[in-house]
Amino acid sequence: MSFSKNEKIELDIIDMTKDGLGVAKVDSQVFFVKNAILEDKVNAVITKVTANVIYAKALEIVSKSKYRVESKCDVSNSCGGCQLLNLDYKKQIELKKQIVLNTISKIGKINLDDLNECYEGVIAMDTPHRFRNKMQVPFAIRDRKVVYGFYAGRTHHIVEFDYCLAGFKGSDVILNIIREAIVKYNISVYDENTNEGVFREVLIRCGNASNEISLTYIINDKNYDKNLELYKVFDNYIVEEYRKGEALRALVTSTLNINTSNTNVLFGNKNIILRGLGYIEDSIGSVKYHISPESFYQVNMKMTKSLYDKVLEYADFTGNENVLDLYCGIGTISLYMEGKVKNVLGVEIVEKAVENAKSNATLNDISNARFICLDASKITKDIISSNAAGLNFDTVVVDPPRKGLDKATIDLIRDIDPKKIIYVSCDPATLSRDIDILCNIDKKYIVQRFASVDMFPHTMHIETVMSLIHV
Repeated sequence: MSFSKNEKIELDIIDMTKDGLGVAKVDSQVFFVKNAILEDKVNAVITKVTANVIYAKALEIVSKSKYRVESKCDVSNSCGGCQLLNLDYKKQIELKKQIVLNTISKIGKINLDDLNECYEGVIAMDTPHRFRNKMQVPFAIRDRKVVYGFYAGRTHHIVEFDYCLAGFKGSDVILNIIREAIVKYNISVYDENTNEGVFREVLIRCGNASNEISLTYIINDKNYDKNLELYKVFDNYIVEEYRKGEALRALVTSTLNINTSNTNVLFGNKNIILRGLGYIEDSIGSVKYHISPESFYQVNMKMTKSLYDKVLEYADFTGNENVLDLYCGIGTISLYMEGKVKNVLGVEIVEKAVENAKSNATLNDISNARFICLDASKITKDIISSNAAGLNFDTVVVDPPRKGLDKATIDLIRDIDPKKIIYVSCDPATLSRDIDILCNIDKKYIVQRFASVDMFPHTMHIETVMSLIHV
């Protein structure tokens, strides 16, 4: 049976993909269906036909799944942010658990029964809303009006919103005031098609414990130095207007980031502090952190401590360990080990993050943590040794980007040959690939324990912490 684009079809949803699309089958042909969830029956339109799968979009729910709930967001079907707001949260957790297990079993080549014995499941949120401490929001002109929103999935089309259930409480108020300020001070808005206009995006960061907020205005202005007074007045207006309202948190610092490149990269190379110190302070447990705009910091304000507590639980430190922390960012995990290890060396490629890490060590009066700015994929055991006074590392902690560990980093781990590896992963697929190398190909490690933490509710993203022990 053949199918064609724009054809209408009724589909029964039998599963969901790791991207949050419904899965249906007709005569052995697989369909991936947008805006459909497990056990829905939908009328859909085919949007794309490929050799292996047909893509479709649900137009009407013929029969609702027992797992379907009413989304409280007006734009959840078009925004690229939360794909699962229509799916019961408990079912989201079940799906994520199965995705983690099935992915590691298939790609990591580990027996599913063996995995079930050491998998502790998914740590869910009590209230899975208003959890993001970071909001990156682009602005545009539409129908001669200034608008803001998030990009629709796989596009650069801005989906406008009045509020975001994922954003921290008060972020919506700030965004609306910024829009007012852009109009009031006649600041042009950037058009990526022409590379003209000034105001591109705003990055808002919030400290969970401190309630401090930083604003970073990303602008396309080669003459920024001549317009600095305007930007200071612009920022002051936003601060004063915010204070007039409920003002749940304090706007403590603002930064101007100059990005004049025609690129999708968020930040340019030039930062100017308009107000405050250029960073906010936050704490996880008893450890304080300075967080700059460019710094990596886990976005879920409420679940980060659960994640790091799992790292410590699995590491099971005695106090005598030397630890190598790769992809250490601003030192969040390194410093969270405070008082539990002998020494820790953090490695990070972003220079500003390393500066923050060193500052954070000083802030917390931690003397047994050192940080170096190096690309983890280019360092060797000799480089590590020269920066760590010849220390032998008992434990290696890795928290890599979505692409996982590259060959050079795995080679480094092989050379160091630690007793234990603690792997923090935001992608079960690349985690599984790396497990296959370390456990099956090298045959040096086995999976001891692992658990997942729901850092990104209402999406199919899931964070996993795993301990691998030497055999």
